[in-house]
Amino acid sequence: MNNRQITTLWSQIIVEELIRQGADFFCISPGSRSTPLTIAIARNPKARWKMFADERSAAFFALGYGRATALPAVLVCTSGTAVANYFPAVVEASMDFQPMLVLSADRPFELLECGANQTIRQENIFGGYTRWQMQLPVPSTDTPLKALLSTIAYAIATSLGESAGPVHLNQPFREPFEPEQPDQHDLWLAPLQEWLESGNPFSSSIVPEKQPDGNTITMLRKLLAAAKRPMIIAGSMTSRADALAVNALSIDLNIPLYADFSSGLRMVASADPWQLLLQSTEVRKSFKCDLVLHFGGNVIAKHPATALKEWQPEHYIVVKPQPTRFSPDHNVTCRLEASIAQTAGMLKGCRATPPQPDSNPVERFFKRASEEMQTELRPDKPVTDISAARLVSELITSQQVLFVSNSMPVRDMDNYANSSHEGGIPTAINRGVSGIDGIISTAAGFATGHLKPATLMIGDIAFLHDLNALSLLGSLPVPMQIIVLNNNGGAIFSFLPVSACSDVFETHFATPQNYSIRSAAETFGLDYAAPHTNREFSEVYRAACSSNRSIIIEVKSSRAENVLQHRALREQIMTLAEEELCH
Repeated sequence: MNNRQITTLWSQIIVEELIRQGADFFCISPGSRSTPLTIAIARNPKARWKMFADERSAAFFALGYGRATALPAVLVCTSGTAVANYFPAVVEASMDFQPMLVLSADRPFELLECGANQTIRQENIFGGYTRWQMQLPVPSTDTPLKALLSTIAYAIATSLGESAGPVHLNQPFREPFEPEQPDQHDLWLAPLQEWLESGNPFSSSIVPEKQPDGNTITMLRKLLAAAKRPMIIAGSMTSRADALAVNALSIDLNIPLYADFSSGLRMVASADPWQLLLQSTEVRKSFKCDLVLHFGGNVIAKHPATALKEWQPEHYIVVKPQPTRFSPDHNVTCRLEASIAQTAGMLKGCRATPPQPDSNPVERFFKRASEEMQTELRPDKPVTDISAARLVSELITSQQVLFVSNSMPVRDMDNYANSSHEGGIPTAINRGVSGIDGIISTAAGFATGHLKPATLMIGDIAFLHDLNALSLLGSLPVPMQIIVLNNNGGAIFSFLPVSACSDVFETHFATPQNYSIRSAAETFGLDYAAPHTNREFSEVYRAACSSNRSIIIEVKSSRAENVLQHRALREQIMTLAEEELCH
């Protein structure tokens, strides 16, 4: 076979094995060096693909797709800075254990570091943020094709392993790139005849869940049974089954559950908003836990960490399936590396659960706090960041998914969402490193992976950060409702001590951006609305949820008023908490 046939066959085999391994969705950015891979994908009838003008957006889309499906999307790009644009999303995927596969085309050895155009050092470009990286050889009959298949199979298995995450395969190509039909009877291809005919993956990897041993479970059951005031914290989790198992354990043992938004449990009907209680110093003093059982990773708010420092519980136990270290304040007393769902299931029934009295002060507080928050939803009141979050949590349907941006949107949803959905709503956030980049792209990938319409709540700075991703919405299989909380700047900084530095705050921290969100919607052919009151917002959002068109709903507010509203509501809720639990 000539070089063109070799390159064509090599690329076809890579793509075919990726599909057979379950990685059949490709995020492609156009480029010359990646031509053999792009054509192999385009001509494979089993491949699903989407084109992206911007590699950065493509990578965040792949991240969202992985969050939704628990399968890696395959990123395909040309050489040079194209692959470098994947870096932020690769970091997020790595830190939050999300599957992803980067398949970058590269220049061959003779073009490296000699002044050749569009050439950088791509091998190991992502450093320690990949689970595995491999420099593939230039396509050649000197390389056995079974070695190529084995490498592809291992790459997918590693991306989906016990510590799921990104894998990078760097593939150099020599010209010419244009395809030429290979000789199917060539001796080089002969060892793959069984693979070609079977339609099965070359190999499979089995990674069973880590089940905790009997002695460990016995020890945990004894500790839970003896604890006078235990609490369960549900932190960041990648599996809905894990989250529901933790919720079931909390109900079974009648132990308070702090359900962080990143756990996927915050909007489940049985999840009480302990986020509100732990904000009170007096409540934390009166509700001192002696055992905390923490499932998953980080939580959004600082209050649980503050409470742990004040309580100094005798036992602070963390259960995570990944072997990575998790003890931000270095106060974990026991770390269990095991399946969350299996551990939670094995701990059921270990504790007597006497019925709670009708005058339970905690339940009374939650009821009164909910009534207080509902006053923010009066129909004729101006819609605010708080009321928008509360209304979305009430009005979103089980046919939708919810993605929330970092900064203030997720804090408002974490604090003020209404836990009114029996089965919960699929929710997600990029909380691995808590950035505001690529949020629209990730939400689009999340919606595509679920094949459900998605609501995205996002601030104006994060919206601007990923503005070009609006070009994706016209070709998505499902519509999106993007709610932009526009207070003309970085609202979260207004809650920090730096806001008192009036000489530099507005110019160097709030950084207002005077751009038109309406014009952005018009540019990309999207519907637009700017409701003023809670009634108008509810009407617009309900209509959007039943439409097959994507829409941008802009909620305009003042940063100064936003701070006052948050502080006033927090003060009212803290007063209720202390009335019920501290007197």
